[in-house]
Amino acid sequence: MFPKKVLLKDGSVLTIREASVWDARKIVEYMKEVTSETDFLITRPDEVYDVSTERSYIKMYRDDPRKLMLVGVIDKEIVSVLTFTGFGRKRTRHVGEFGISVKRRYWGLGIGTAMISSAIEWAKRNGFKRIQLEVLRSNERAISFYEKLGFKIEGVKRKAVQRDDGSYDDTLIMALFFD
Repeated sequence: MFPKKVLLKDGSVLTIREASVWDARKIVEYMKEVTSETDFLITRPDEVYDVSTERSYIKMYRDDPRKLMLVGVIDKEIVSVLTFTGFGRKRTRHVGEFGISVKRRYWGLGIGTAMISSAIEWAKRNGFKRIQLEVLRSNERAISFYEKLGFKIEGVKRKAVQRDDGSYDDTLIMALFFD
């Protein structure tokens, strides 16, 4: 299934593939950049893993058949990262949760759609029936995007995230179901 090539709206080609331990340094650099570009991510730049920890994290994802870490690459540059984690209990084995980020200068090209569609396809092949995510209530652009992909708002976690200025934001729980 991977690697997968996708033609983007600007004519560039996105390669979607599973992350490798060899990507650790580039993923750390990527994470430091994306966490400093927006307030819509939970992780702050000073909380990004070091390269050694990131290698271990990638290895954990590679070694677990119920986890997936994808990188989206354009011209050898990582422009997106998606992680998917399947729940482990017998009664919730059909459920998985994902998180995604895209570098700001690549927003609006179709990268998020391509990455999430790839994760959904992988999840279906691996027996998942429900995919969920959490998104900040203030991130209206992302909420609208997820709704276009078929996700529905199911609930609210009030004051789930404290912003740098001390104010709080709620997170919305959104889910997608399939057979």
